[in-house]
Amino acid sequence: MIDLDAPLTILGGMTARTFLAEYWQKKPLLIRSGLVAFDVPLDADELAGMAMEEEVESRIVIENGSSPWELRQGPFSEQDFATLPEQEWTLLVQAVDHWVPEAQELKERFQFLPSWRLDDVMVSYATKGGSVGPHYDQYDVFLVQVAGKRRWQVLAPDQYQDSAIKDIPLHILDNFPVDSTMDWELEAGDILYLPPNFAHNGRALDNDCMTYSIGFRAPSMQDALTGIRDKLCENINQKDRFCAPEAGTRDHSAQINKSDIQYLQSQLVRLIDQPDVLAQWLGETMSESKYPEFLAPLNQQELEQAYANALAGHTFIRPGDARISYYHPETDESENQQTLEGVDTKDDNRTSMTVFCNGDSITMNRELAIFVQAVCNETEFDFSGLDLEQDSDLIPLLRFLIRQQGLIELTASDD
Repeated sequence: MIDLDAPLTILGGMTARTFLAEYWQKKPLLIRSGLVAFDVPLDADELAGMAMEEEVESRIVIENGSSPWELRQGPFSEQDFATLPEQEWTLLVQAVDHWVPEAQELKERFQFLPSWRLDDVMVSYATKGGSVGPHYDQYDVFLVQVAGKRRWQVLAPDQYQDSAIKDIPLHILDNFPVDSTMDWELEAGDILYLPPNFAHNGRALDNDCMTYSIGFRAPSMQDALTGIRDKLCENINQKDRFCAPEAGTRDHSAQINKSDIQYLQSQLVRLIDQPDVLAQWLGETMSESKYPEFLAPLNQQELEQAYANALAGHTFIRPGDARISYYHPETDESENQQTLEGVDTKDDNRTSMTVFCNGDSITMNRELAIFVQAVCNETEFDFSGLDLEQDSDLIPLLRFLIRQQGLIELTASDD
């Protein structure tokens, strides 16, 4: 169990319980000196080097470029950087934790929140005056200042109008009245938490400004409805039809009655009232890799070789882009009592759980939740001493995690 009452350095000594009750998705929190014992893994030149790689998602925003708020998409070249203005530009590199283990370690300091909701670590470097303009995010974010200084001005959702500057590729607000109570200057080590839809305008105060953004996944309810619809329609019961009872109260045969709508509504609620189906959609969706092209499941030959290497004691790691979670229905006291009395529930979902990894899933004995938790808590593993006889589902689970690249062998190139 997560200890919600332990003071957390990343929250400036605040407990997770206090943070969740008073700030999470409610109001901003400025945390002075919340980042400690963190060696910045990338300097500006190294971040620029990442932005030159084809597989890395990167952008440059120039406030006064060839057009207002000019947006350039990577990958970039040395010539691109050489021709940038001296000031007022920002480089943003997405998902740095996928490539840099130290960035992954920073993200995992926030595991007092659901790890399956954590998205990625975006790193921004800005020269003096650099900004991406006043905007809002539709998800929670922790803005961690790791180098230099940045000024943040923040507005609550009811303090601005959602209207954007026209004819530019970025959604930058065309109105941003300053609230002096939410106007802060952050130095290295400071952290600013912002709930969804709180508008913010950050501007670098020097040429060493580097900010790490810890973002969270927040699919829209429309996306959820569409995805759950698709999941529910995988197996269609052709006999399940709209068959509203007829009460004989219509004014005319062409009239649609309120009772017809109520019947339709009740039947749709009945369809959606399937927690296991909802869990399957949520687990698969939230465990999807940000860049699935880099995490294709291993083929059979690759799996057999990797599995053999794992048992032989080769070092395996959980990479920064691995997304692992699990779900099992809650067990109430009466179910626990039945199990204690010897009721065989081997085939009942009370004894099973679903493990999700990078968009796929497998059903396992729920006792293996401890193993899944261990995989999610650590980053480096030696499986040579693992007792594979302790549970018949352990081997399939280990093979599943390897196949889905939730666990990968550490090689010289990985290091």
